[in-house]
Amino acid sequence: MIAVRCGQEAASLLLTLALALGGACSSTPEKPDETLAAPPGGRQLPTAGETTQATDGQNVKHYDLNHDNKPDVWAYFGPLQDPNNPGQVHQGLVRKEWDFNFDGKVDIRRYFNFKGERVKDEMDLDFDGRFDVTSFFRSNKKIRQEYDFNFDGKPDYWKFFEKGVVVRTERDRDFNGRVDEWEYFKDGKVDRIGKDEDGDGQIDKWIQQEESE
Repeated sequence: MIAVRCGQEAASLLLTLALALGGACSSTPEKPDETLAAPPGGRQLPTAGETTQATDGQNVKHYDLNHDNKPDVWAYFGPLQDPNNPGQVHQGLVRKEWDFNFDGKVDIRRYFNFKGERVKDEMDLDFDGRFDVTSFFRSNKKIRQEYDFNFDGKPDYWKFFEKGVVVRTERDRDFNGRVDEWEYFKDGKVDRIGKDEDGDGQIDKWIQQEESE
């Protein structure tokens, strides 16, 4: 569980930074547009607050947090469709992205829906350019988190939330793509643990946690 705790601490740090910068909009595609990060021919980089057009037709606004004349925050604006009214579309903030360690790679990417609500966060915990934690939201409330601790591009640890509180976790301990450990929580503490001991994806043994006096 050490890796889980370390990942949670790193995720918490990145989320704290993201929330602190909530007023500074950001975003890009898979990573910041290379033409903006290192433009050929000596073309000037976008200045803080400048708006340009991205390759997908969306408008992107650039910010420079560390004042090194290179964008490290991006805000992408484009058409958003109301899922309850398919014909209703308006221009709004599609996603934000931050490069916290100023290495030219996005560390947090945040997506928004038609109402301007956050629907998904992606975080790169080890700053290698790949996202390791994905958080999902409904009505701005976190409902699920997925972690990739062996960095193979597939989640192997899941956390499920109700009213902002963890109610269950699932873990793939041997990284074979199948959950083999379940933790159920009560009042914020682990209540019972289920384990799959024969690899069939079913719980074979329950471990009931004793309440401390």
